[in-house]
Amino acid sequence: MKKILTFLITVSVCAILFILAKGIFLKVLKANDRDDRIKTLPSFSLGTLNGEIFNSADLKNGPLLLVYFHPDCDYCQYEISSLIRHDIQSKGVKVLLVSNALPETIDEFMEQFETGQDEFCILSDSSFVFANLFGISVIPVSLIYNENLELIKFFKGEVSPNAILNFLNDVCQYQEN
Repeated sequence: MKKILTFLITVSVCAILFILAKGIFLKVLKANDRDDRIKTLPSFSLGTLNGEIFNSADLKNGPLLLVYFHPDCDYCQYEISSLIRHDIQSKGVKVLLVSNALPETIDEFMEQFETGQDEFCILSDSSFVFANLFGISVIPVSLIYNENLELIKFFKGEVSPNAILNFLNDVCQYQEN
């Protein structure tokens, strides 16, 4: 009886370890696939808040800051308000703000900043096309592409807006006033 119990425990532990290792392996493969897919700006089309279609192919060069956010996320609110306060869009950095919220909700959120579609390209990803393409599972996510639209930084989750600004300053020749 003791040998059978020991055998069952050993088999169970091995099975659990195998399942965990397989999960880690699949997660690494998925991350590598995402990394290959987004190392240069991939092609995508999303709706703007005024109902027009934005195509990534229209972007010929960078630097580009892509921020995936949700209006109800406190970290997202802080990050976006800080970027707006630093007037980032007027310093040669193209900014795309993408959210999976309804366009009306995004529009209400942006009204508080007295800025909008003229300064930023604000896109709606209500069908999660962008999130799936970029492998986004948490918010906020900030991606920085260089002049040739090659990915140079992927900030996942909460990050200090100063880290984004400093990275842009160091790598993309972004100049603060």
